Amino acid sequence: MKKRRSIVLALLSLVTVLGALTVGAVAVSADDTGSLAEVDEAAAAAGGGRLHAEGDGIALIGGRGVVDVKGSGILWIRDLRGDARIDVSGYGEKEEFEDGWIQYSGFRGHARVSGSRIVVCVSGVDIDLHAGGIGRVMLWGHGTCVVSGVDGDETFDWSAGRGQWSRFGSARTEVSPAP
Repeated sequence: MKKRRSIVLALLSLVTVLGALTVGAVAVSADDTGSLAEVDEAAAAAGGGRLHAEGDGIALIGGRGVVDVKGSGILWIRDLRGDARIDVSGYGEKEEFEDGWIQYSGFRGHARVSGSRIVVCVSGVDIDLHAGGIGRVMLWGHGTCVVSGVDGDETFDWSAGRGQWSRFGSARTEVSPAP
């Protein structure tokens, strides 16, 4: 059963990354839970919002701002504008690809990414994700997500968001079908 779950998560991860490449990359920045002041600053910017997700599965987030993620699994990061600040600590084997993607296999640790056009994807367990700014998130698996914005807070379950983008950081939080 565990092996089957691992294979399913790996396949979903691949689909997620390929989907992000065809979406036209949006970016988001992250901040670690120890220093959420940067997330709050990004959220306070014009039109900015906050996101906090915890669970097991796949989280794909993109936009501009700060993204802070802790967990275990596989981590992918892409800086689309070339201005990102990427800080990764913990364990994992880093591999950089020609198309700009950075992958951390066997990731177990913490990553903070900030920039004006970034994409962060994590597939694994015990994911704790914080983001501030403007962007979108797509979640698969089991867990909860709270999106905060001008219109208040919206809480949803990861399993309810399969194949849908949830926006944060605009005047409204909307959910739209994935392309």
